[in-house]
Amino acid sequence: MVVQTVPLQDLVARVDLGLTVLCGAGALDRPVRWAHVSELEDPTPYLVGEELLLTAGVRFPSDVPAYVAGLVSSGVSAIGFGIEPEFPTVPSSLVEACEAQGMPLLEVPPSTPFLAVSQALGALLAEIAVREQRMLADSQRALTRAATRVRPVESVLTTLAVVLNCRADLVDPASAPEDVASLAARVSSGRGPRSASAQVGEDHVTFDPVESAVLVVRRVTPLSPAERAVVAVALALLGLLRRDLESERGRIARLAASAVLRSQVSGVEKVLGPGPYRVVAGESRADYDVLAQRYGPLVSVLDGGFLALVASGLEVSGPVGVSSPVAETGVERAVDEASALLARALATGEPAFPASDLASLVDPVAAREFARRQLAPLLGRPELIGTLRVWLAQHGGWDRAATVLGVHRNSVRHRISHVERLLGRDLGTADARAALWLALTWLD
Repeated sequence: MVVQTVPLQDLVARVDLGLTVLCGAGALDRPVRWAHVSELEDPTPYLVGEELLLTAGVRFPSDVPAYVAGLVSSGVSAIGFGIEPEFPTVPSSLVEACEAQGMPLLEVPPSTPFLAVSQALGALLAEIAVREQRMLADSQRALTRAATRVRPVESVLTTLAVVLNCRADLVDPASAPEDVASLAARVSSGRGPRSASAQVGEDHVTFDPVESAVLVVRRVTPLSPAERAVVAVALALLGLLRRDLESERGRIARLAASAVLRSQVSGVEKVLGPGPYRVVAGESRADYDVLAQRYGPLVSVLDGGFLALVASGLEVSGPVGVSSPVAETGVERAVDEASALLARALATGEPAFPASDLASLVDPVAAREFARRQLAPLLGRPELIGTLRVWLAQHGGWDRAATVLGVHRNSVRHRISHVERLLGRDLGTADARAALWLALTWLD
């Protein structure tokens, strides 16, 4: 690995060089990439930035402020002026110009040749390179061990946070925290940069895509090149882990969640604690691991969306439909309620909750009569009513409805076509869907 720079203060601290800081003591944290010797009156065409420019004033400039200004604009980190044989002391005009323009100025004693300064800088860079190579190797081993643990994705993120003294999150762009949502969406879209960094509040934040998710790393100080290499190792591991969606653990968890959300199994209390519970419905391209990190293990991933059974006190954000609190026996109805609320959530960009006073606005007798009139041809046909309820809850999505019902999507199409014939209505219209959804809600 090529180490980029060393702080100027590390070079000044070398006692054997005998360097004296004449001005710019507050800027000794400036990075130095290399030492460059030049006696030209205008060396700027040959500079690339972050140099310690060494000169003995052999061709001392007539316009010293302009000379220093050129070095500042070229990105020079500091000037080292060697006294003798040309000058017995550092010219006062140079000291004044450096002070005025914020350029650190070092006095190099006669006993220290410029070659010694260059060699010392090279030695410091080599020391840092060895140290960072060791850090990278240790970090790689730690991250690899983390990837073999029971919850590998979470373990890799935790280890990365410890190694880099940062916060590391794997986020779904659709539900990312507000302060990083925009860049996370751009990075994951495939139409913007493959990675990005930004200043968010007091933090330096990096964004890197991992399959359908985004790794967000926050820290007060920017990552060094070596630390970016550590992030690259974590990205590779997370990518491998997340592509392994058919692992036994992941398969069992997804099947269990899907079964719970279809009310085919009990025992939710053992996973989420005592009720009540809520169902959360949302749209997302994220896979099970990302969604489970946000909503817990009882998540069912559908085509372009998800359903999650959560403790009723869990805080939610973003465009998701959230059901009323229910007991374990009410999960199936809660799925329908949350799915119906999702359309409102997508329109507003905020969580949509049921209106607690809706029942008081409708006469229950009139509501039941309306429901029976609308659904009369389907009464006594529970399979068709159940399919219609799920299909409407999934906004007419054939694949998602089929997943919830546990049947092939062609079966859903056939049943809905049968419903349209019996009712004599086109279910492609918003009016028909709204009326039938209300009828299903008021049927019981």
